[in-house]
Amino acid sequence: MKSLRLTLKVSKLNNTTHIWFPAAPQAVDEEIKSWFSVAPTEIQTDEKFGNKIAYFYFPEKNSITMYANFPISDQDSLPTAPDKFLHPNRFVQSDDTAIINIAKLLTKNYLTDEDKVRHCFDFVVRYLSYANPIRGLYSSIQALIDRGVDCGGFSTLLVALLRAVKIPARCVFGWAIRSKLGYHAWVEYFDRQKNLWIPADPSAANLENRTKLDAGFGFINDERVRLSVGEDIDLAGNKINWTAPLLQSPVVVSFDHQEMPSPIVEGLKWAVI
Repeated sequence: MKSLRLTLKVSKLNNTTHIWFPAAPQAVDEEIKSWFSVAPTEIQTDEKFGNKIAYFYFPEKNSITMYANFPISDQDSLPTAPDKFLHPNRFVQSDDTAIINIAKLLTKNYLTDEDKVRHCFDFVVRYLSYANPIRGLYSSIQALIDRGVDCGGFSTLLVALLRAVKIPARCVFGWAIRSKLGYHAWVEYFDRQKNLWIPADPSAANLENRTKLDAGFGFINDERVRLSVGEDIDLAGNKINWTAPLLQSPVVVSFDHQEMPSPIVEGLKWAVI
């Protein structure tokens, strides 16, 4: 079986270092531990969505080099209760008047979830363009206003439209192995007639395979590693009294008890082995 290897090298550390890796929400704790070259301090489960997070606490270290091997295989969607993904948050403003009005207009002539989602999906694909990638996550309002956004903006806008008409939907973050983009965001919605979580990748449809992504409405055929679901996942650590969201990043680091965690890009490499 092939694996996605993420290698992290960090130097010039402070007295304490905290690192979080999202770790495939459907995996069990002991399996996750075996993926890492350094034993995690603990495997956390976030209370909102059930994501698994490998947490590392390093006191008094000068540098860190570690890697994780995530298996690449067909992964079933995380069977989280759909009602957890109906509410607005600071990234998915499904209670915003403009988003509600657009969603109702797009879906008013359709009865099934599949038809409603299809028309919201087509709107997002046509309305947005892929541009201006950021380290964090575009909110749905930002996407609606800016129109030029990355895969995260495509995803939050689609999720907001669906939640606005009471269709459970969530952002998914992970790795698209055959994509030039690497780390990627897409969407899953819950079809209430079929009782299934179904994928949709609006940014891939917008780019029309220019990134080698084989995905679109209702299908994702290229190799992926799903790392987390949901848009605002709280992090916690040793001897710290804050939480911060795990966003559109495969690794989050804090170098001090008082420093808010942030996504890390420098020092992180990936390969398929």
